[in-house]
Amino acid sequence: MTYTQPKNLLTTNNAKTVKGEKFGFTTYILYLAPYNQNSKGINICPMATLGCASACLFGSGHGSMSNVQKGRKNKTEFFLADREKFLDALFVEISTIELKHRLEGTNFVIRLNGTSDIAWEKFKLKRTGKNIFDSFETVQFYDYTKVYTRFNKVIPNNYRLIFSRSENNEDKAMELIKRGINIAVVFSKLPETYKGYEVINGDLNDLRHTDPYGVVIGLKYKLLTGKGVNNAEVFNSGFGVRVAA
Repeated sequence: MTYTQPKNLLTTNNAKTVKGEKFGFTTYILYLAPYNQNSKGINICPMATLGCASACLFGSGHGSMSNVQKGRKNKTEFFLADREKFLDALFVEISTIELKHRLEGTNFVIRLNGTSDIAWEKFKLKRTGKNIFDSFETVQFYDYTKVYTRFNKVIPNNYRLIFSRSENNEDKAMELIKRGINIAVVFSKLPETYKGYEVINGDLNDLRHTDPYGVVIGLKYKLLTGKGVNNAEVFNSGFGVRVAA
């Protein structure tokens, strides 16, 4: 499958990230087509589970629109076909965003894995010889990930990485939160604590870099609609945690 280079890789059109504007931050997100939904069959969500697949935002809400999915798939094909060119385009776009906000005196954050789980720190840009985070040391990035091994390496200071708990990584989630690394957990109803750790409301905004360390980011599950969505499987699989009413 061929691709056309999109005008923009990052978007700000997201109901949750709009909440961040109340706190003075614009959030830019890169949305790709998850799992192996590309012509090469490459899984860009390497630790995806049945539970998270059932609740994937890719096929729900705004993401269920055919033109939106087509755009995300096109970006994925671009990334897989010419990573060097993709990263360069990303560099140029972030440079433009950074300049815009510097001139305005406003704040922004960037999330590169909106519907993917790629270890961006592994890729070096040709024009800087550094990864995207080290190329923009004054820009704040954040992401959620299920890839435990990413925490065994040095994480850039400007990259806030949160571990996503699922039905098959509870032990790893507990190990990481003991180290002060925040974990995200999907609940049917937000409890005050989880396994002895404070739960904060992660639905208030997506500004994860402002969270204290060593807490659970509680995300209340919202019924989704769209192709491939299976709301019941989210909790039947153990991906989501049921909390007594």
